[in-house]
Amino acid sequence: SSRSSFTKRACSGAVQDGPVGLYFFSDRNFKPLRDQFVASVAEDGIELRESFVEDLAVNKGRTAGGVPVYLFKTQLLLEALEKAAPEEVILIADVDIQFLGEVLPLVREGMADRDMCFQREFTNIGINIGFVAVRRTDASLRFWRSVWDQLPSGRHDQRIVNNLLYSDPAAMGVRWGCFPPQIWASSQAYDGDGVPQGIALHHANWIIRDPADNPGEGGADASDPSAKLAQLRELRRAHEVGSAADKHDLFQRIREDPDIVVYHERTFGPLRYGPEWAALPEGHPARPGGSRRKKRKLEE
Repeated sequence: SSRSSFTKRACSGAVQDGPVGLYFFSDRNFKPLRDQFVASVAEDGIELRESFVEDLAVNKGRTAGGVPVYLFKTQLLLEALEKAAPEEVILIADVDIQFLGEVLPLVREGMADRDMCFQREFTNIGINIGFVAVRRTDASLRFWRSVWDQLPSGRHDQRIVNNLLYSDPAAMGVRWGCFPPQIWASSQAYDGDGVPQGIALHHANWIIRDPADNPGEGGADASDPSAKLAQLRELRRAHEVGSAADKHDLFQRIREDPDIVVYHERTFGPLRYGPEWAALPEGHPARPGGSRRKKRKLEE
């Protein structure tokens, strides 16, 4: 088909008829996660577009690997958008994800008349940037360039995205939404009703950590994929044999993790610091934001 017919179809707010590029990246530490990610993608219409570097210089104690990873991922997304045809939809994903069903129907639904669609962080609030669909529009490019401009601050890229979209979405001029829970992040166990029926994708973003591994940091070691791999395997086994009990067991363990309660309060609850999130209704505990120092005092 011609480029003009491609653009005409896409401008209607749909996803292009041709392949949808799925961009992802890894380094040698993430090879086991990368391998299971690639093996799980079996859907016609998804075209894998991989970036590999020997060493991403992961900061082991920082969420999602720290600034080097945030910079690499945002640059990858921006370069992919800049190369895309006008109105083309692309996907970008982290490799601690597995595909368990057809994702493209959910992408087509989620991207109808939108510039971007995100995985949910929690079931009822929050954006997770582990799996994102983005349309090549001027608004999308402006948005991700704004994210890029804020990365030198050292803030988590996901925090920047949430701040931009919840604080003044009209000023950003982007049409955005969230996928249904079938594009599942394990953090959604906090306020969800279980591993969703018809789950199509699983992001092992929340794992239960042993604080003894890394006291004071929630046991986080961003360069060690073993706990994420274990969760991915556990849910895949339960999914393949159709064991609702095993799915429920995994769900309950995550839901009852005391660390996830603290995380929710700090990121999408009353202890959130940062700009006011005017997109939230008056009275919502996460709306006010405020200084980090004052919020930390509230925890004492």
